[in-house]
Amino acid sequence: MPKRWSVFRHAKSWELPKKSKRSKPQWLEKLMPIWERLKAKVLFHLGVIALHRGKYQLASEILEKVMQVLPNDPFVQLKIGWVHWHLGHPVTARRHLLRATEIDPNNPAFWTLAGKLMALRGKWDEAEQLLRQAVQLAPQNLVAQSWLSFVLFQLGKEREAIEILKQVTVADDPYLQARLLLHLERIALQRDGRDDISFEPVPIWLRIPFLSQFIGWLFRWRGERLIEDGRWVDAAKLLNKASQLRPDDHWSKLNQAVALLEGGFWEHAERVLEEVPDNIPEKAWVQGALLIRQKKIQEAVPWLVKVNPHHPFVRYYLALALDWAGEAEYACASHLEPLYREDPASLRQRIRELLRWLGEWS
Repeated sequence: MPKRWSVFRHAKSWELPKKSKRSKPQWLEKLMPIWERLKAKVLFHLGVIALHRGKYQLASEILEKVMQVLPNDPFVQLKIGWVHWHLGHPVTARRHLLRATEIDPNNPAFWTLAGKLMALRGKWDEAEQLLRQAVQLAPQNLVAQSWLSFVLFQLGKEREAIEILKQVTVADDPYLQARLLLHLERIALQRDGRDDISFEPVPIWLRIPFLSQFIGWLFRWRGERLIEDGRWVDAAKLLNKASQLRPDDHWSKLNQAVALLEGGFWEHAERVLEEVPDNIPEKAWVQGALLIRQKKIQEAVPWLVKVNPHHPFVRYYLALALDWAGEAEYACASHLEPLYREDPASLRQRIRELLRWLGEWS
């Protein structure tokens, strides 16, 4: 039987030719990786901005995408590490920061930040190794040396930590400065008071009426400036002369007690403080500070909070009391770091004073 003719028999021959898939131009294929890296760089900066603004989850999402394109970029690893630290993932943060040191082992900043993270986690031995590597690569790295001194204090290597602090300026970090300050103050509190100070009587010719009042006021003014500079012994001697010339000037005696207290002459400070009337509110502060120096912490706190617990002097000694009671973190957050915000140079200046004081005391 003959095949029936069908219009569909030759349908294939009637189909339009299909368009062949054209391959991308070679120059475009070469540009694609460059374009991807460029986009990743832009995203990286956006992620860093999110990190600095405290949007840690957003920063994590952005930087994870960047890491897929730039897996061997140490700066990407570094920023992801700090994002995870803020998100509460210390193990992941450690992995990324150590990866940054593996990619670029000659960059001291990576070793410094990895060591800082280990210090914040309380991993003191590992922090010491990382920070020593940072100092070896860059001996003038103030941040690494400052954190290394803190770690050495935690490990009980006080002499080496103090020697480092004598040679460098402490890094501009409120938490770090507060912790170093508490370590130095603890060393000072563990020592007994000094007794090697003597006061000379003022010359007779200075006791002339009217002149004695003016000279006594000048001595008091200069003594207060010396207290601000941390020159406790010189301040105490000048203020003693001021109180000799003006026996009724209770502020000279109170400031002299402060200078003696800060200089380590606690018995002298106690005797001078007894001469100050109780109706002067600031006497309670100095009395509380003296009790802390004498390690009578429970008795000291009621005196300190008697008038104004937010005064810088009171806050400082409350921080010492809290540290002595084992609450160093709370002491930093509630008392010492607010002092830094009010005056960024205050903690660093106090550290220098304590180093000089401990050097004179040794």
